[in-house]
Amino acid sequence: MLGCWDAGMLGCWDAGMLGCWDAENRLNSYLKEGITLNMDTSHQSATKASIAPFAVTILGTALFLAMAGCAPQQKAVTTALSSPMSLEKALVEPAQVEEAIGLEKQLNSRTDEAIPSGENWFKVLPGTIPVIITAPHATRPWREGKRRFSDGGGTASLAVLLHELTGATVIYTTYEGPSDPNYYDDNAFKEQLAQLIALNKPRMVLDIHGSHAYRSYDVDVGTMNGESLQGEDKLLSDLVQRLHQDGIFSLSGNRFPAAKNATITRFSHQHGVPAIQLEINSTYVMPSSGNLEAQRFSRLAQALARYIQDISH
Repeated sequence: MLGCWDAGMLGCWDAGMLGCWDAENRLNSYLKEGITLNMDTSHQSATKASIAPFAVTILGTALFLAMAGCAPQQKAVTTALSSPMSLEKALVEPAQVEEAIGLEKQLNSRTDEAIPSGENWFKVLPGTIPVIITAPHATRPWREGKRRFSDGGGTASLAVLLHELTGATVIYTTYEGPSDPNYYDDNAFKEQLAQLIALNKPRMVLDIHGSHAYRSYDVDVGTMNGESLQGEDKLLSDLVQRLHQDGIFSLSGNRFPAAKNATITRFSHQHGVPAIQLEINSTYVMPSSGNLEAQRFSRLAQALARYIQDISH
């Protein structure tokens, strides 16, 4: 929380040095941060203590806006301050994260493990809503004659948790298979995906991957440079909004556009379905690594679950 000193200094600096426009943007940022706080119902007693510093900050900045003569903004300030606060109940329970950690560890332990007789190298969880989620690199794929690194079992854990939270259909790798579903089309995984698309007629396909922890972004959103959205740009803007609301701000666009090779995003697009590839910083899909990573995983799952619920209605 910023407190009175920060409210005064930031408000004065914004209004005096940068002008009304920047000061108003700073105020809007404070308002958004305060109003969209997500608070577990088990901590309702902390509500006043959590919100009060934001009120001080907002009022302080609003005061300096007025002192700077930013009259056009005063109506917006009054309206925002008088708006009712809307909080959404947290979706993810600790027990669900513990289950996700168990699956992550199980899949990560299957390096060089043969596929058991009678089993497939991927699994499908049928859903009840028109959204398909894929995690094709939860185990090491076979690409160009050798095993490529996996994105980690946590990508499958995230997909499975989203299935539980939303009812989306999920397909993810469970063993090291004979192909790479995000690089080749001629494999059983892609055949199954084509059947799911034909059966479910999905609103969209969301393809989940893990990215190096040193990447500067939290999530890179791949859309074939916009082509895979198929004109539905709101699918992207709604995703960004939901990620921001759960505190995931460092976003990148098309660092990995999914435009080359036989990616799942391209495959889905060719089948007439909007698709987005998510390259997620691994610190968000390794819940077994520690409390911070587990909480990041939880926040990301919550943001994506709310997004999926939004677009499936």
